[in-house]
Formats: sequence, C-alpha cells, structure tokens
Amino acid sequence: MESLIPIYTLEQFAEFNDLKVLNKNILSCICGPDNLDAIDLNYPMKISSFSLLLVTTGKVRLNIDFQEVALQENDIIFLYPKNVIEFLEVSVDASFESLFISGDYFSNLNLQMNSKDALEILSSNYSKILSLCPNSIGHITTSFERLRFLNDPANETIFYMEMQKGIINLIMYELAGYLQKQQNNLLKIYRKEDIAIRFANLVGQHYQIRRDVQFYADQIFITRTHLTRTIKEVYLKNPKQIIEDKIISEAKILLLKSEYSISQVMTELKFEDQPTFTKFFKKKTGFSPNAYRRSLASA
Repeated sequence: MESLIPIYTLEQFAEFNDLKVLNKNILSCICGPDNLDAIDLNYPMKISSFSLLLVTTGKVRLNIDFQEVALQENDIIFLYPKNVIEFLEVSVDASFESLFISGDYFSNLNLQMNSKDALEILSSNYSKILSLCPNSIGHITTSFERLRFLNDPANETIFYMEMQKGIINLIMYELAGYLQKQQNNLLKIYRKEDIAIRFANLVGQHYQIRRDVQFYADQIFITRTHLTRTIKEVYLKNPKQIIEDKIISEAKILLLKSEYSISQVMTELKFEDQPTFTKFFKKKTGFSPNAYRRSLASA
C-alpha cells in the first residue's frame, strides 16, 4: 500500500493563501490575528519544502515529529521536508512569517560559509530554534517583505529571480553569522545533541519496523544506557517514548483519511493485528482509533 500521509506543496500553500507568485520555488507569507482562525490546531501535516518560521509577536506551540517546541517573539525555527508538523497552540496576539523554499532551489543556492559548524546546523535534518536579537529580526523581516514584493506578478522585473536568490542567500548568511557569534555555546550544545540528531533521523527512517531502543543504540555505536541518558537530557523524553510518539503522529494523520479502514492504517504502520494497534493507540491518546476518528468528524 502506498503511503497515506498527505504532503503539502508550495503550490497548495500559495493557493490556500490566495497568492499569485512568479517563482513557484519560493513562497513568503504572513499569519497574524486577522487570519489565525485559518490554522487547524492538532492537525498533523507534512510540508514538501525547506521552511523558516519566524514569530514576531505572541507565542506558538508546535509538535515537530516527536518533539514539542514552544516559540515566542523573535524566535525562528528551521523546518525540513517531510517533518510531521502539528500546531498545538497559538496565542491570540500571535503573528509569524514563513518562508518556504523548495529542496532543489535550496540546494542550488551555492552557500559558502567559513564556519563548518554553522553550515552543519543550518543544513542538518533537525529543527533548530534560534532566539534572534532585534537587529537580526529587522533584517530578516525586511528580507521576507522584499521577497514577497519581488514574487508578486504585479511587480515583475527582468532580474527578479536573481534578486530573490541574492536575498535568500543574505537571509542564510545572516542566520549563519548569528550562529557564529554564539559559536562556543552552540558547539557545546551541538556535540551534546549530535547523538540526539542521529537518533531522530534513524527513527524517521525505521520507526515502522524497528521499535526496540537497542537497535538505535547499535546503529549509533553507543550503549543503550548512554542513548537513553542523552535523549532524556535533550528531549526530556526517553527513546521509547519518542519512537511511540512518532508512530502516534503518523497514525493521527492516517486516521484523518476516512476512506481508509482501521485495518489499512494498522497495516501501514506495521502492527501485527488490529487489537494490538487499538490497545497501543488508546494507551497513548485515551481514545480508540474509531473514537478518535469520530471525534474528528464531529469537530
């Protein structure tokens, strides 16, 4: 059976926001008090592109794969293709700006950075949060605004694509430079998180088949005790909880599709039988799969 998980594209986001764009590889948009109602809370989704989310006012709480993150004013987060993203809470005064960049376009930016560690943090498949200073916030919001202007067909110029690429490069250099200023502290965190990042990537690849913690410890060449201690320190959860949270996130997405039976969802997630899947899902959510699906229909 093909994957049942929906993945939203840049074209779909542009259509949803009623935006006409010149360059279909990038999209910059704003969400604020006037359109917060358009955000579906507790609705897991995936995005096909690399993206940045910058909170300019208020607070936003997200679940990214298996990790809950809280963003506040001046925080920016890097999101990567096919992360499972779920908005949990958005304050009534929240405003945030998003920049979506297709994977091919991002890989062709030809970024050149002196700081190897900054580049690794920017390019790793790990959602990294930065709390920016007012100057950096001003530079980035101005760049986002300029990208929106250049991508509007009403403002088309002959070199708009070259200008857009230059602005995106400036954004990435701005963020990399901000990282480099904090290099000593960040590198200490990064070394501590290296195991956690590798574990997260492995879970994303193998969670349907391998749910035993020892498998992941063996893949990283460390003991199970070392892995458990490190993961609890970084994520405040043990490895088993993270693997199970990943499965639940995927299950919730699949259950949104009413055309698929519980048996099909169970098969997609590689459970032995439906009672085992039902018991697991109810233990983690408080609902049976059928009850969870009914709650979605009545919401």
